[in-house]
Amino acid sequence: MKRYLYITVSSLLSGFFITIGATVYLSCLKAGQGELSAKIWGAVFFGIGLFSIIQWHTWLYTGKVGNTLSKKPSYLIDLLICCIVNILAVIALSALISASTIGQGLKDTALNIVNAKQEAPWYSILITSFGCGIMIYIAVKGHEVCPYPFGKVIICFFAVAVFILCGFDHVIANASYYTYAGYIDWKTILYFIIMAIGNGLGSIFFDGLLKLQNYLRPKENQDSKQERIEEAEDKK
Repeated sequence: MKRYLYITVSSLLSGFFITIGATVYLSCLKAGQGELSAKIWGAVFFGIGLFSIIQWHTWLYTGKVGNTLSKKPSYLIDLLICCIVNILAVIALSALISASTIGQGLKDTALNIVNAKQEAPWYSILITSFGCGIMIYIAVKGHEVCPYPFGKVIICFFAVAVFILCGFDHVIANASYYTYAGYIDWKTILYFIIMAIGNGLGSIFFDGLLKLQNYLRPKENQDSKQERIEEAEDKK
């Protein structure tokens, strides 16, 4: 029970962090009136959300689902709790901000994003969510394995910027856009389920490929990789 309470509180924090990232992204789009430079800056600033999550080790569904292959089946319950609480936390904070003058000014910008997603076919949502799952895996695991402090920051922020600029769908971040837009229907609920599945499949698929690569890698290559990591640690 204590573990589930921990996951709930941790997931709540992650939802707040993602809401901050989504809000600054929408603010940049609104200020730049949709210009590419504004979208780029917004995508980069969005990274503060995931970076905060990584630094404080809080639970984010898209950041944790990539560990599934290394966990017991009961881990799926942890992921379900995490995903639900992430989304509820994002909806709650986004709704609170929406009541302010800041949130009201972001409604049209969010609605443009939401309308584009609602017009897309379900398989497109699945594909873009799959791509997002891969990028979040790269951000989280890349930060974990990179031996250089500055490299950790670059990997995290750039991976987030890439998934946003590519138009990939992040189920937790999208909850913020939909809340600001004040949009919900049965199709929305279905699409969020598809997004969650797509994010999970993308992350798990990429993790599986890396595990397969490590399994097939010749031993001498593994030794040389370990030596490079140790050399990097010595230089710190």
